[in-house]
Amino acid sequence: MSFRFQKRVRVAPGVRLNFSKRGISTSVGRRGASVTAGRRGLYGNTGIPGTGLSYRSKINKKSHSSSKKRHSTKSSKTNEQHQPIEVLWDDSLQDVRFEKSNGQALTDQEEKQVRRQYKKQLIKIYEDKAAEINEKTNRLLDLHHHLFPPIDSLSTNAIDSIEMSLREPNKSTIFQNIYEEKKKSLSIFEKLKLLFPGPRNKFSSSIDNEALAIYNEQLHEYTEEKNAVEEEKENRLTMANNVAEGQVEAMEEWVGLFLDELDFPLETDVDFQVRSSDVAYVDIDLPKLEEVPIKKAEILKSGKLKIQDKTQRDHREHYALMVGGSALYLASFFFRFLPTLQTITLSGYNQIVDPSTGHDEDQYIYSLIIDKKTLYSLHTERVHPIAAFDQFKPKINATKTYMFKEIVPYD
Repeated sequence: MSFRFQKRVRVAPGVRLNFSKRGISTSVGRRGASVTAGRRGLYGNTGIPGTGLSYRSKINKKSHSSSKKRHSTKSSKTNEQHQPIEVLWDDSLQDVRFEKSNGQALTDQEEKQVRRQYKKQLIKIYEDKAAEINEKTNRLLDLHHHLFPPIDSLSTNAIDSIEMSLREPNKSTIFQNIYEEKKKSLSIFEKLKLLFPGPRNKFSSSIDNEALAIYNEQLHEYTEEKNAVEEEKENRLTMANNVAEGQVEAMEEWVGLFLDELDFPLETDVDFQVRSSDVAYVDIDLPKLEEVPIKKAEILKSGKLKIQDKTQRDHREHYALMVGGSALYLASFFFRFLPTLQTITLSGYNQIVDPSTGHDEDQYIYSLIIDKKTLYSLHTERVHPIAAFDQFKPKINATKTYMFKEIVPYD
């Protein structure tokens, strides 16, 4: 663990944080992978196996003439034909597998029938799965293609960075929603009574009282959050002015605030210290080689999904692109949110186990002095990030196949 700096922020993949009086709300990136085929069509859920994140989307399939024949068969057969089928992704098979709602596997003949009937939909699932597998790598490889541009206005950013999670309540809408819900639960006789003014006015009055109570409660929550957001905006505006003036303490608090909201492909720790209005030091706890995805996927002409391991050389080069891109990407982040900064001393390290103590030790693999003008002069779409290190007085010791050796970072 790095102890060089006092400030540490953990950045994570696909996470956005939104401030509100009621707490911090988060939203994440892509979700899960399965399909369900049943009476009402095919439902697809695509995403990362084992993460617990999934979404369910219906893939409509028009009925065929054979559906009429099913209705004309015996009820037991009809129920069996319409029994929902769960389509699950199996990592060991690197393919989908099928189960009935009772957990039983389909017979070979039944599976062939499902694959034949839903061929197009299953190809779409394979395409989504291939995109998901490859996206994990692609996002790491092009970090240096998405440098943060210098910010135009810190004050505007201070205000735009805060969002309300609640909407101002509307009493009429609340009343109408309750009215319709209550009316659904009435018997036919009770609904007929509402044709008369007396019962109708009594019914409306009771709902009006309920709607008013809900409205007042929601309005109170909305007002509390609105006041908290306005207060936070004022705090951030004051902080933004101090940052623009190059006040070190405000600069550290400001950049730490937005590091918390950074969407980074892999979870990692970033240590930093602002030394002066124009100089900062940053350490990155780099992900290990094994954390870079080893799999790649493609759709064959047959429509099947092919998943295979990358070569060792490709895997190492992808790691180099990721650790190199991380340096340029994070440097641009600091330059964006701290406009008075001119240079950043940025070092990347891995944590390895010291066999003599059993403790984690920091092993630095690169250290750079990055100046703003040179960074933004790079044609990042065309450079290899490790080669771009030559522009920044690098300390790095790597082979042509990107095997990194330990270095002593800038102090």
